[in-house]
Amino acid sequence: MVSDRIKYLPFLLIALLVGELKSEQFHLREMVYVSAGGVYGASSAEFMSIYENQIGGNNVNFKHTPAFGLGLKAWINDNYRVSLHSEYFDSKLQDSYFEFDSLQLGTVERNIIQKIESTTIPIIASIDYIPIEQQFKTYLTFGAGVAISKVKWQENVSSSRVSDFRTGGTHYNTTDIVPMLRGGLGVELDFDKPVAGEVIGSLTFELTYSYMFRNLAMYDNIKNQLDDESFTLPNTVEFLPGYLSLKLQFGIEYFQTIGK
Repeated sequence: MVSDRIKYLPFLLIALLVGELKSEQFHLREMVYVSAGGVYGASSAEFMSIYENQIGGNNVNFKHTPAFGLGLKAWINDNYRVSLHSEYFDSKLQDSYFEFDSLQLGTVERNIIQKIESTTIPIIASIDYIPIEQQFKTYLTFGAGVAISKVKWQENVSSSRVSDFRTGGTHYNTTDIVPMLRGGLGVELDFDKPVAGEVIGSLTFELTYSYMFRNLAMYDNIKNQLDDESFTLPNTVEFLPGYLSLKLQFGIEYFQTIGK
């Protein structure tokens, strides 16, 4: 008999909790938004130094597509809110050059084409600090999360020697998940008139700096093709670790009151 009562005790506690919540009044404020912006300053100084001086490539820069994203924000109170944000952008490097290598059997001429492509998908949980809650407001944001990183490095080598040890191929083709940090500031404007009922729109400009702990083992395959140079190559290298982003966000805010 007592055991039957204990069995139903969790359900009784839940019912009491729900009843207590219904007797209180909670004001929820949430925002769903989409964003688009540029990616600036994303470079790999160490990787490009090795690429130019030891692998033989030209000193070229990566080109980045705009970053497109979406997210959700929820207010804790007038001064703080939490958010979850994800975005997507691609980075690409293309290079071609001629290389001459003096070997014991004569000079080898190589036509080398390099193609390095990267897809980055950050997923960030952050907290925003809003000094003054008003229609036109500024805020600071700090967050942490992970980045899904897909990097592919392909090299095509056309050599004057059939038995050349420099054969090219796919040097790296891996998807990694790496930790990252983000900080920034924003300026947000809520629209005057509601879209419908308790729903209003907002427009935000946000400037952030993101740092990814993206250390990749990109030289394992090419080490066998660089002769003496392979002994000086590191096991891992920082690849496009940090970048600035200036984004435009369009959001829909929703206000809801729960309870009596």
